[in-house]
Amino acid sequence: MTLAHFPELPKRQRMKLAEELWFSGVDDSLPVSPVHKKILDERWAAYKTGKVKRITLPDLERRLARS
Repeated sequence: MTLAHFPELPKRQRMKLAEELWFSGVDDSLPVSPVHKKILDERWAAYKTGKVKRITLPDLERRLARS
């Protein structure tokens, strides 16, 4: 398969390949920038206080399938 054929793949397969590509570049040894850490801390605090709700993986998949 070439990159030119990527759009022809089923959506689920494209998402799986995108996920594999993303995680292949993850390096946990890299520091998190202060700006990103602040955003993550704010989002975590909002989740812990109930200001935002989590969704299940099936709910996320349904939402993605609709778009």
